[in-house]
Amino acid sequence: MNARKDGYIRWHCKSLGSGGIAIGELETCLAVLFKRKGKNVMTETEFMLTVSFDYRWFTPKEAQMLLDVSVKKGLLVRTEEFLKPSFDIKDIEASLSFRPSKAVLSAEKEEVSIFAQLVQLISDKGGLKKRDAVARINRTQERLGVDVEVAAVLVARDLGIDVAAYLEPVKKEILSR
Repeated sequence: MNARKDGYIRWHCKSLGSGGIAIGELETCLAVLFKRKGKNVMTETEFMLTVSFDYRWFTPKEAQMLLDVSVKKGLLVRTEEFLKPSFDIKDIEASLSFRPSKAVLSAEKEEVSIFAQLVQLISDKGGLKKRDAVARINRTQERLGVDVEVAAVLVARDLGIDVAAYLEPVKKEILSR
């Protein structure tokens, strides 16, 4: 992995200084969950039991909230039988003592990243599953060596989606780093 991508992943997983929690904590939570289990897919039951009983991060009700928020934000993709992260969990690292805060359970308190918005747009208007959209974005990013948001805009544009409304937010996101 090159330094640019590694730096992005580390940045992307930090908490925001303004009191909110970056979507990165939720991504980190999911990555740790799947990596510690040694799996890239889980059933919903396995997800719930792992979060609440194996790791004792949350109550069963809160584990359901975590699942719902993760799916709503497009970070977990539901198939007929399994749950699968829509992002590459290998790129996210956390300490062995990592324990998510309760703030990850609240969808309202977290701002949806521009990347997540673009993935949703590609999924909705481009006719791709979120997993396929993320894979295509990752290939474009790898091939061109650009930021993930730029790759998402390019994929959307290639699918004939109007991305004009996303250009300025992407620019601001990239320049804020």
